[in-house]
Amino acid sequence: MLRSRAQLYSRSEGMEAFVAKKIFIVDDADFVVEMLRVILQEAGHTVVGSALDGEKALEAIRALSNVSLPDIVTMDFHMPKMDGMTAISALRSLIPGVKVVLVSAHATLPLVMKAKEAKVDAFISKPFEPQTVLEAIDKLG
Repeated sequence: MLRSRAQLYSRSEGMEAFVAKKIFIVDDADFVVEMLRVILQEAGHTVVGSALDGEKALEAIRALSNVSLPDIVTMDFHMPKMDGMTAISALRSLIPGVKVVLVSAHATLPLVMKAKEAKVDAFISKPFEPQTVLEAIDKLG
């Protein structure tokens, strides 16, 4: 079990106050969705939804109320129906300013270049450690 933010950091240590984020998870592997959900929730974030492909993600996000819209979306690259890059483009028109963390097992130079073109805010390579996920989320402010 991950330690809570309060256990990891305290204001007296000079760390900024933790601000929970609303996060939507998109990955075609159920076990990755569940791993990310557990990591993020145990750290104090709210997972507002998840989907197994880009198409379903966009449908689910459209159905969310304004108060439930995510601050951050974690997005797999290779998925059926709609890949991550196509979904990111559509997502940014739905929620201008949303932060996107690309999560992929294929950290190749062409993928990194596509991610830069799509203005992805962070990249996490699979397999990942919980601390890597939390550091990427924390850096997004």
